[in-house]
Amino acid sequence: MRYKSIILSIILIIAVLLSSCTSSQEIEDVGIVLATGIDMEGDKYLLTHEVIVPKSSVSDKIGQGPNVQYVQSKGDTIIDALRNASLVFDKKLFLAHNRVIILGEDLAKRGIGDIINFYVSDVEPRESTLLLVAKGSPAHEVMGIKGGLSDTPGKYLFDLLENHRFNLKARDLTLNEFLRYFLAGENVVVSTVQKIEQKEIDKEEEKPNRTILDVTGGAVFRKDRLIGYYTGDEMKGFNFLIDEFENGLIIFKMPDEVVKDNKFVARSGQYLVVEVKASKTKSKVELVEDKLLLKIDVNIEGVLIEDTKGLNISSQAMLEAVRSACAKKVEEYIVRTLEKAQKEFKTDTFSIGNLVHISYPDLWKEISDDWESIFPDLDYKINVKVDVIRAGLINTPVNIEIDEERLKENK
Repeated sequence: MRYKSIILSIILIIAVLLSSCTSSQEIEDVGIVLATGIDMEGDKYLLTHEVIVPKSSVSDKIGQGPNVQYVQSKGDTIIDALRNASLVFDKKLFLAHNRVIILGEDLAKRGIGDIINFYVSDVEPRESTLLLVAKGSPAHEVMGIKGGLSDTPGKYLFDLLENHRFNLKARDLTLNEFLRYFLAGENVVVSTVQKIEQKEIDKEEEKPNRTILDVTGGAVFRKDRLIGYYTGDEMKGFNFLIDEFENGLIIFKMPDEVVKDNKFVARSGQYLVVEVKASKTKSKVELVEDKLLLKIDVNIEGVLIEDTKGLNISSQAMLEAVRSACAKKVEEYIVRTLEKAQKEFKTDTFSIGNLVHISYPDLWKEISDDWESIFPDLDYKINVKVDVIRAGLINTPVNIEIDEERLKENK
């Protein structure tokens, strides 16, 4: 009985010791950072942190969201600037809950290798933190803007980036993903953000406009330096090329000769819209007559969710014409992006060099050092196949007069 008591006492002591926190930080002693902006001011780093102000008991009762405060500090290095914040702010900044890091445009053009090195080496920041570039401005100028329903400006920006999957005119990229591309010797495309003015329709507001954020487009890096931007449509082509296109929209026109016989009894628009439900891109390189050829095959399943043109797609011939026109538009997206990468940036942002490495390792050893000069002249061939799996609740549009005889002939 005595031995059992001793053993039980030892177990209880060990359990207490093992469950203790040796490096804990009390929440009232730290300032929880939700977003960070990084700029250069002269030869100093300028850090801007969005820090959450805990809710008071009063605000909890009335359902108000949390307030935030902005803390700025400078230093010769990132950690120096971070520690210098304690000289002007009464709490230690805590980075473990930081969701976004915003890079000022001038800083991004200078190079960000040292910044990435700090954030992936330090124990507090999370590698899942999203990375983006403030297009056309310092990072601190796009902070503090809340144009949506999120609790804080930092959460608003994070949610905008998360929403990119609904249109694919942008992308979200984490610190860890940037590092993976960088260490593999591949160039990176990251998110962008810029502030824009929007007309204010709240009648109680005296201001005619309000400022919101827009995350359309992508920032193109050569190694760790910003060299330019892709537009929203070019990002669609980019996301197709890297096989990350899901749930986005393809907006296209039908050739006039296809619909010239339609008799409209109400207004006809110009566009059709297919929402992509599944997309698969397979890219490979082949040696054709001692020259590299990039082959891109894209297979899409989509839903025709809007038809402003008023097409009778119960006709098999018309449905095939819709598929063909949609495929042509996707090809245009891809060509436009490839052309910009080859002619303007002269930089492979699609990991095509890695395809060469995999398919022709011996050849890659010979040309890898010269790949950036070879890529701009790389030939390519694109094949897009679109399958419209659903076309809404009705096949016959309400704004055309149907010729039953011609309809029978087309079936």
